[in-house]
Amino acid sequence: MITQQYIDANELMSQLSAVSVRLDIDYKICSIAGDTSEIGVHSFELYQNLFDFLPVSLIDSVKENLQKSFRTNKKVKTNVNYIGINNKQKRLKVISSIIAIDTESFYLVTFLKLPVTDNIVREINGYESYEEARRKLEISEAKFNYFFENDPVMHINVNPETGLIADCNKFVVQKLELENKNAIIGNPIYKIFTEEKKERCLALLEKFKAEGELKSEEMELITTKGKIIPVILYTVAQRDEYGKIILSRSTLVDITDLKNAQKRLNQKRIRLELLNKELEQFVSTCSHDLQEPLATIKFAGDVLGKLYKDKFDQKGRDYLMYIDEAVDRLTKQIRSLLAHSRIGVNAERSFVNTNDLVNTAIKDLGKRISENKAEVVVDKLPMVEAYGVELRLVFLNLISNAIKYRKKNRIPKIKIGAAQCNDYVMFSVADNGIGISKEDSKEIFKIFNRVNETNPNKGTGVGLAHCDKIVRMHEGKLWVESNVDKGSTFFFKIRKQYVH
Repeated sequence: MITQQYIDANELMSQLSAVSVRLDIDYKICSIAGDTSEIGVHSFELYQNLFDFLPVSLIDSVKENLQKSFRTNKKVKTNVNYIGINNKQKRLKVISSIIAIDTESFYLVTFLKLPVTDNIVREINGYESYEEARRKLEISEAKFNYFFENDPVMHINVNPETGLIADCNKFVVQKLELENKNAIIGNPIYKIFTEEKKERCLALLEKFKAEGELKSEEMELITTKGKIIPVILYTVAQRDEYGKIILSRSTLVDITDLKNAQKRLNQKRIRLELLNKELEQFVSTCSHDLQEPLATIKFAGDVLGKLYKDKFDQKGRDYLMYIDEAVDRLTKQIRSLLAHSRIGVNAERSFVNTNDLVNTAIKDLGKRISENKAEVVVDKLPMVEAYGVELRLVFLNLISNAIKYRKKNRIPKIKIGAAQCNDYVMFSVADNGIGISKEDSKEIFKIFNRVNETNPNKGTGVGLAHCDKIVRMHEGKLWVESNVDKGSTFFFKIRKQYVH
């Protein structure tokens, strides 16, 4: 039942040409007193947000008024100039305060109509005269129209209610190979898209009505001559003074060059994958084919050494030894080459604990570490997305080299750490070994390159090449910083996240 108090409040507001509204903390209308037409706005509705009914030119001032009441817990009064219904100049006194009813807080805001004088009109317009306002508006519109027409990007305006094209710029006419704007204005927007995208276009129109914007939608235009143009679509809403959408303004960016570049890259990637497979097959075939004659040479050398050992002089026996060592070395190199070509084949990334990987590598090298009394210190290492088996091989090689190339009469000390580095995780393996010269540090990552030929434990020269390939698989980089006779620190970084 409507109470007498409520009727009296309405009569009072009517006599004062005012409207009083009680709002909850979320600005939803709880009660209304007065006639909204008195203050030049559309009718308010209960339980709806107040700002859905206010003219755009009034919203910011009212919001600021309410927020100030909330902050200060005081009554706040503000005179506001704005454009009301039918573009008429209006002036209000906005009075707001915080009230409490049954332990619940509300806003009480009153809109009191004020007279509009010629001075106020000039104040509202911000110009000396109506003619000055009109002139500046025309200049502003001309600037916008010039930008709209001459921007080298397609712009299209659509009536969202009908789905018909209201306007476009000359770049659209040019791209769609039309005679003029009249060939497109008034047509349904879906007609400019390919058959495959027409249904998508209608769905986007409904999405725009609901959300008021579209972002980065990939679509395909079709010209009058049947040429397909891939585009990225961005759409924003043009609203009236009450916030209602009256037009959609779309920008369509031609991404033909980008698509062609992606296609070329994809073709190169496919060719590269084929070449890699052929190379792997070639290496595998060569490795197996070469091992057979090497085995024959090895066998022949062993037979000569056993059957004719007494008939050879020392020089002959030395030659047999050289042949035997060369065959062993070449066999190891062939096997290493085959192993190098197979790195990463059928590998899969997963999240791995690098502390576990390092501990496994240390266990694998347990005998060598014990024999050399090496000390290995491992900091707390992070979880990473990586090829686990291959990454363990990196740590295994680096720790093994740190022991192998130790300084004589010096206990090997190895420290392994990690640090965050922008989009990467950077690992370090430091030792106190013989070190590497600046000249040699540029060559050590090449396959079969051995910079220390005098070391009695020299390897095949592929360990660091393996490491470099594995790090590159992780979109990273491997390098070394070293001082001769003082030791080396190998650094490598791998990407934290990958594009799947």
